[in-house]
Amino acid sequence: MGIHFIKLRELIMNKFSPNKKSDCKQSHKFITFSDYNRIMNYIESDLGNQLVPPHVLHYLYLFTSSSRKFYSSEIPENVVTMNSEVILRLKNDQRLKIRIVYPENVLGSNDISIYDSIGLACLGATENSWIEYMDETGKQYAMIEKIIFQPEKEKLFYL
Repeated sequence: MGIHFIKLRELIMNKFSPNKKSDCKQSHKFITFSDYNRIMNYIESDLGNQLVPPHVLHYLYLFTSSSRKFYSSEIPENVVTMNSEVILRLKNDQRLKIRIVYPENVLGSNDISIYDSIGLACLGATENSWIEYMDETGKQYAMIEKIIFQPEKEKLFYL
């Protein structure tokens, strides 16, 4: 582990009081090394940013550090990666098409940032799995019904 990573980890763990039990689900998540590196850079650059709630960075850190990592060319096709488009089935059987993006790439109503609870819940999950996320009414559940587009499947490793 590099010194840079150790310092970042110390900053995050000290800033987010690790004694508080987290309700963020961590099991069975996957991420590409490319997405991992970019997300870790976001965490580092947004530490202390008044516009980014600390718990968002905390959950991102927990997700990235505990996920199984793959090279972009080897990530399974049924995994939601950055810039993937998915169809979610909500509890009321409503279907929602979304694209998982980095914060600065939110361009339309279907673009969901990884800084949003539902965006982070989708990232690394697999097709036909249930996700748990928080909205203004509390804890919600949805199923990732289908991955319409995954950049890695299309060999678009730069996305």
